[in-house]
Amino acid sequence: MKTFGKLVFLAIFFGVFLWAAPAVAGQKGLVSCSTPDCGYQENLRIGGSMRSPGVTGYCRSSKKFVYLKLKSHDDYRKTHYCPGSKEPMLAIYKGSQVAEIPCPQCGNLALNYKLLLFFD
Repeated sequence: MKTFGKLVFLAIFFGVFLWAAPAVAGQKGLVSCSTPDCGYQENLRIGGSMRSPGVTGYCRSSKKFVYLKLKSHDDYRKTHYCPGSKEPMLAIYKGSQVAEIPCPQCGNLALNYKLLLFFD
């Protein structure tokens, strides 16, 4: 009977942790353009922390990366709009997505993201 109780406990324990949604953690990094003589660089924060949920994105019309604080983590994957306009923001959930964005300074698809730190 003790073995059955332990198995039930382990099943519940692992069931809760394996099926739970992963926590949204953030990261900080450096975006830079690899085009010679461009020189574009910007610090970029992707995502938020447990106490301060947020989403990062790119606004095509203003050619700027933006960070929006959210009311809750439930809003993370919803559509967000660029500040001051009705243009949908291109959300960035991981650093590799930066390569799909044209450089705000020279317009080439030559942006790189270098991860500097994870935070939560």
